[in-house]
Amino acid sequence: MYSIITIFYISLIGIILMILLKRREIKSGRPSLVARLGKGTDHAFHKLFSGVRRAIAYLNRKTFITLAQWLAFHVLLRIRKIYVEGKDKALANPHSRKVIDAVRGRADIKHHGASFYLRRINDK
Repeated sequence: MYSIITIFYISLIGIILMILLKRREIKSGRPSLVARLGKGTDHAFHKLFSGVRRAIAYLNRKTFITLAQWLAFHVLLRIRKIYVEGKDKALANPHSRKVIDAVRGRADIKHHGASFYLRRINDK
């Protein structure tokens, strides 16, 4: 809890310092030390952002649907694998098998404890 509060205040101080440095830079007309250091990396960030813009331009409706279907297939494939493993483990346990059979409607119905409706289904 205290670490989150500390990180918040450090970030707040950093934001205030950046605003004050930018204000001083604008008033004096001279670039600050941080601006001079960052000037050499401008071309790299320009390349990065233009690459991201070009990648986003490829995402039209058709490619978005294709990408969503591909992602859903791979996610659902793994989820199904987990489900099948869990089902196999459950069927290996006799008590779980009995519960699963009851849910599926394959359970043994005893005439003394079953309702009239269940006995009638069982007789058919």
